[in-house]
Amino acid sequence: MDKHQEVTNELEPINPTLYLKAIEVGKEIYETSNSKAEAAREIFKLLIDEPREIVLKAFIEGASITVKGSPTYYYNIRRKMRKQQRSNN
Repeated sequence: MDKHQEVTNELEPINPTLYLKAIEVGKEIYETSNSKAEAAREIFKLLIDEPREIVLKAFIEGASITVKGSPTYYYNIRRKMRKQQRSNN
């Protein structure tokens, strides 16, 4: 295991309670709507202040997104939210 993987594995959420809630919310949304994207958007909104690696981990656990797919969801959601913020200002 290289140094980067060790750091990622040891990274803890800033707010563990909110992290667990985000995973629960993501699972509920995914079960009802069967939409990974919708579940990931809600997880992202709840964990917006968390480090990227924590959000990716929550996507995997809460929205059944693959390890390789989670960075793509993160990028697309972040880009869309930034675009919305710019249009609101």
